Amino acid sequence: VFDLPSVAVVAREYIAREGFSERISATGGDFTADAFPRGADVAILASNLPQYSPQLIRKVVAKAFDALVGGGEMHVIGEMLDDDRSGPLGPALWALNEAIYKSTGVAHSRADTVGYLREAGFIEVGAHEFIRGSLVRVSGVKPR
Repeated sequence: VFDLPSVAVVAREYIAREGFSERISATGGDFTADAFPRGADVAILASNLPQYSPQLIRKVVAKAFDALVGGGEMHVIGEMLDDDRSGPLGPALWALNEAIYKSTGVAHSRADTVGYLREAGFIEVGAHEFIRGSLVRVSGVKPR
């Protein structure tokens, strides 16, 4: 687990309580700025996609690619527009909110997100419905 330091503390407590400390670690950091721990099996970016620019998402996906072992998986789970950018409404409204508050966030489409993973070098990249009308999961595998 790589998350904000306060989240990593809580994650370590849950991991220990469930008896997985030998298999799972939790490290605190800022995923937008800090290097990722190496040797990860899975990288998940979840439910904050519209808050960030395409450039930042590309950077984070590339850092995840570098941190993963060969055969490791990346999953981006987020609010994404359909490829024709006609909906769904939720991701569009979130992006509008980001624009109103002058963040760098935008409405990313499924095709955009698939492209971020492919550009980083992932293979077997695909988009899958996660929660219909709300969340999509784009996943890929780092070549061995």
